[in-house]
Formats: sequence, structure tokens, C-alpha cells
Amino acid sequence: MPETFTLSELTIPGTYIRVSAEGLVTAGAISTGNIGIVGTAAEADEETHVFSDYATARSEVGEYDEFNAGAGSQNLTRGLELLYRNRGRTVFARAVAEGATQTDFQDAFAELIKDDVNILVAPELSTDAAISVLGSVVGSAQDAGRDIIAVVGSDATTVSDIIDQVPSNHRIVFVAPGIQAFDAAAEEPVNLPGTYSGAAVAGLISTLAPQTSPTNKVLSGVTRLAQRFSYGETVQLVNAGVLVLEERRGVRVVRGLTTDDGPFRQVTTRRITDFAKAGIRSVSNQFVGRLNNQRVRGALQGALDGFLTTMVLDEQLVTYTVEVTATRQDEIAGRAMVNAVIQPTFSIDFVAVTLVLE
Repeated sequence: MPETFTLSELTIPGTYIRVSAEGLVTAGAISTGNIGIVGTAAEADEETHVFSDYATARSEVGEYDEFNAGAGSQNLTRGLELLYRNRGRTVFARAVAEGATQTDFQDAFAELIKDDVNILVAPELSTDAAISVLGSVVGSAQDAGRDIIAVVGSDATTVSDIIDQVPSNHRIVFVAPGIQAFDAAAEEPVNLPGTYSGAAVAGLISTLAPQTSPTNKVLSGVTRLAQRFSYGETVQLVNAGVLVLEERRGVRVVRGLTTDDGPFRQVTTRRITDFAKAGIRSVSNQFVGRLNNQRVRGALQGALDGFLTTMVLDEQLVTYTVEVTATRQDEIAGRAMVNAVIQPTFSIDFVAVTLVLE
């Protein structure tokens, strides 16, 4: 017999059992570190490739050519190398042809975000072009219910010029300075502009849980910077919203910031909020089309409560409240109202010590 029935249709005597499984709904797996990258390659097949290691990516995309102060034309593999050297794992990549325009990159990213990506990079684009392309892409993705951040590096070298480039976008992480890397094609170290530093930082962020700040974390695949800032210059850059890299027992992040000057200034706040949104959306979507009555709304609230409780246990949230309601007018309009208040966990950026001498 079917596991649902309508009382008015019962004709033949027997036992009819209705099974309501709403109480078993949970949030599915939520990705947080999948990287999307677009770059030039010898063969641009206009397809999205999914890689989990650098050897496979290099064999499919091809070797990069000599960087030669930016004159190279096959840089997708170079960006992939930086992602994987800094512990990136799952990467969605699309190749564009040599001489690709900003519009070509925009179109490629528009296709890329149809997949399950969380972090975007375009290392070979100039800083201004990357801000324009990726700023538009993350905005469009958010409008479509996809929460993505972009990591952009600065191709400027003076502090004032770097600060002038910083956008105001709570979904963009802005990185400086450039890094030194070994060029396999030239068989010697080369200085890469900060645009490639963005790929290294994206690799690092992809390995971190949403509540774990990149502050003070070491870039495992970078040993030298192309440029070093003084203490005063670092202060200026951090105050301007730049994620600055420094050489201190390795190359590490000074402070994990977005370019937002408001509530999403810490990278962790942005990522925790995005994770919460993804989980709430995952749970709620499974109730679309079900009955809008007290029983089902209670099941929805229970499922949301279960998901947010795991966020508290994982120390992503300090606490939360959630309530699912619907007035009669809401029921008529097919709406269930979810009111959730979450308190994200913040990272320790400063340790203030008072020494009392006796």
C-alpha cells in the first residue's frame, strides 16, 4: 500500500498507514573550500574541469610557459600550481585562449559558478580587471542564492598605489605584496605580482574551516616575498583592508580581512555567515511543497535547530535562536517565516598583556 492516503477515498476495509518523514530532514553536506579559477592555456576547450591534485591538472591543462615579467600566455597551470602548493584540494578550472578579453573571463566565470565553488581567483588578470570581473560575478552569484568570496591580489608596488586599488566589497579579500616562486619553464625563481599571491592565499583559505581565521597562518607553498613592507607601511595597508603577507618564520598572513569596513571585516565572519545561509537554505528547500501547518513547521524548526546546534558544537556560533511561524495570511500565500538570530564566533586578533612589576 502507498504511504499516504486521503480519508474520503477509503473504500476497501483494511489498515492504511500514512508515513510523515519531515522529522528526518537534515542539512546535506556543505562545501566550504572548493576553488574556481580561470586562466589562459594552450587549449581552451570551454569546459569546466575538476581537479583534486596538481599532477592531474598539469597533465590535462598542459605546462605553463616562462613568466618573463608577465609575458607568458599559458598561466592557468601556474595558478593551479600555487593553489595546490598552498594545500588547495578541489579546484574547478576553465581555460580561455591566449589574448582572452575581460569579457571572455567574465563569461568563463559565469559558467564556473554554476558548479559548487566557494572561492574564486583570476591570478593573471590585472588587479583592476579582476576586481571588475570577480566583483560582478560574486554579486550575481549572491543574487542567485550562491554565497562566494573572491581573492584578488594587488599588482601595484607602492603602498599608496595599493591602497588606491582596494575596493569596498564584503566578498573580496585583497592581498599584497607579490611573491617569489620557482618558474619550472625558466628553471629559476621569478617574482610574481600580487595577483598571484591571491591564488596562494585562496589555497590557504580553502583548507580552513569557516570559523578558523587565516590570521597568522603560514603559506606552506611560499618561502619568499617579492617585496617587504615596514611596520608603518603594514599598519597603513591593514587599516585600508589589505590582507598583508609578511616574512616571519615563513611567509604568513598578518591579519585575515575582507575589504568590508563593516560587520564582515573578518574573513571568518563572512564565511561563518555564508555557511549558516547554505545550511538553512539546504534544510528549508526540502520543505518547499509540503503542508504549511503547525506539524510541518515544527519539523522545519527542528531540522534548522539541529543544523545550527552543530554549528555551536563546531564553535562557529556562540549561540542562536530560531523560530518558524506563519499567520493565516502567510499560509494562504504559501509562506513559512523563519526568524533566526545567530552570534558568530570571532577570532583573536590581539592579545593585550598588562605586566605588573613588584
